[in-house]
Amino acid sequence: MTAALRRPIRVRLPDGSLHVGPVVDLRRVEAAPDAATLRRAVAGGLPAEPAAPSVVRPPPTPVHPFVSHLAAGIGLDRRGALAALARLRGHDADGALAELDRVRKAIADAAPAETADLAAARRRAAEAGVETDRLRERAATIRGRVEATRDTGGDVAAAETDLAETMRRLSEVATERVAARQRLAALEAEVRRSRDTREARMRLEDRAANLERDARRALAAAAYDAFAAAVTALPPTFDADAGTGPGEFDGDPLSAALAVARAASLRAPVVVDPTVVDRFGGLAPSVRYLSGPVVVR
Repeated sequence: MTAALRRPIRVRLPDGSLHVGPVVDLRRVEAAPDAATLRRAVAGGLPAEPAAPSVVRPPPTPVHPFVSHLAAGIGLDRRGALAALARLRGHDADGALAELDRVRKAIADAAPAETADLAAARRRAAEAGVETDRLRERAATIRGRVEATRDTGGDVAAAETDLAETMRRLSEVATERVAARQRLAALEAEVRRSRDTREARMRLEDRAANLERDARRALAAAAYDAFAAAVTALPPTFDADAGTGPGEFDGDPLSAALAVARAASLRAPVVVDPTVVDRFGGLAPSVRYLSGPVVVR
């Protein structure tokens, strides 16, 4: 008996009944919830609702999500499951996982900068320039009128007042123009930095995708011998063949999931459909194959 089978699990159903043991067979328990509910209870450990079942068990491993429900018709990300199995068995894809973590952190740090409102800043700078030029022309015109009036001995008071007001306004607009140009220059620099950040982030995302693909491939290969041995140990009723590599497995997803579960040395229970038990020829052979805690439902 494996260590996992020596540690009983405790399944409390919504009707208050308690089922304890390394194997909990709920096939003839009318009050038992469906398999999906039990699978969620295994994953969560505690009931999310008062009426939900609870399962007291060792913490699930990263492989558990791939094999938590074993039934005909399930789907399986086989390479993902094999990669999780390899990590569980201590493989690190020759350092690729550490490099992948470093790249993912760099991606998180390279958050895209906020998009600057460059169009509005350019419009404000242009408008300030046009107004400055207009006031300069007006000031020159008024100055000419003042000189002409003075030459003819006329009263220049009104023209000088108009000139003073125009010059005051010109000073204000010129200051606004300088500020608008400085603001535009700052925003243009921000846009360049944002563009550089986006390009760097895209390169990092490409690097992370390549690393993840390489790591999954290496991890799947590292775990394949254990997986293949587990496939070979399946009864003939599953009609599965491991082949010589992760891409050569010939069988249904259930067979692959069973092999991953066996190779993973389960700690938390998996929920096994009764038809799967039947294909093993009974409860004892199925538990012996999985070598871990089981809830049959």
